[in-house]
Amino acid sequence: MFTGLNGAGKTTVLDAAHILGTGKSFTTSLLTKAVRDGCDGFSVVGQIKSAGARKVIGINRLRNGGGETRLSGAPVKALSALARELPLVVLNADSLNALKEGPEARRRLIDHMVFHVEQSFSSLWKRYYHALKQRNSLLRKDGAADDAAWVSEIASLGEQIHQARSRAATRLSSEISEVLLAMGVEFSGFSLGLKAGWKEGESLLSALEASRQSDAQRGFTQVGPHRGDLQCLIESRPVSDVLSRGQMKVLMSALRIAQGRVLAVVTGRAPVFLLDDVGAELDQENARAVFSVLAADKFQVLATMVSLGNVPEWISNTPITVFHVEQGVITKTNSVA
Repeated sequence: MFTGLNGAGKTTVLDAAHILGTGKSFTTSLLTKAVRDGCDGFSVVGQIKSAGARKVIGINRLRNGGGETRLSGAPVKALSALARELPLVVLNADSLNALKEGPEARRRLIDHMVFHVEQSFSSLWKRYYHALKQRNSLLRKDGAADDAAWVSEIASLGEQIHQARSRAATRLSSEISEVLLAMGVEFSGFSLGLKAGWKEGESLLSALEASRQSDAQRGFTQVGPHRGDLQCLIESRPVSDVLSRGQMKVLMSALRIAQGRVLAVVTGRAPVFLLDDVGAELDQENARAVFSVLAADKFQVLATMVSLGNVPEWISNTPITVFHVEQGVITKTNSVA
């Protein structure tokens, strides 16, 4: 637990862990912007202990855009390697609002899970987007161009992506019911589903053929998994039409915890949870529920709060180490059992 006043640098600690696990910051879209004023760059180093083995991740970035990423001394060519070594689940203001942000945010949520549970998904996704990009380029240049090869590729890969998402959504749907029960939260009539991105009951190839003329006129592909959506419903209505803003955040918290549980079971590697001031995003009772479930599941949690507050009570007898952050300086204050 990292405590301290707002602006003390608590979130930066979590962001450093996020950079180690993804090669990206969750506070800025450009990693060079994470460089402290007056500095030429930054370095982040972390040690991972898993199944008796130790690995070191080291990342440095320069303000001018240079830098390197290493895993146990070897250069890292793809950032996806970091995510497999250090899986993360983030709960912060942005992630807790994902359900109301639209289909793109919800696609990222399910795809993050699929990436970890289906080893081939990353390659599949890259090939799909390459084909999609090539077809869209043809459509923009000449809507009547022969795009049959790209249509066939998009159809085949798109069906596989949807099937992978469907398997992940089924696992997530089953697990979230258990998490809500453990949190003492009930959303009557809640269900989780997946929209493919094309008409239900139709093959993607048929959908692409049917939209060919319209695609040519618009200059882009209108159907496919890039238009899919993870649906959260209550009595067949979108949760955004039924739940309050606070209830949506509670549901999203449960989804994130369920996601972590699925990752732990399927991959055999429990993710690290990064909780950035969740106590300020949820009311006391629901914040207690989140912390208590994570503690019961024995997940490793890095969390920030202005003060420790009632956290020791929420997590029962689970040990907790507390650090105080002030002007970017981290000081260990105590351990609570």
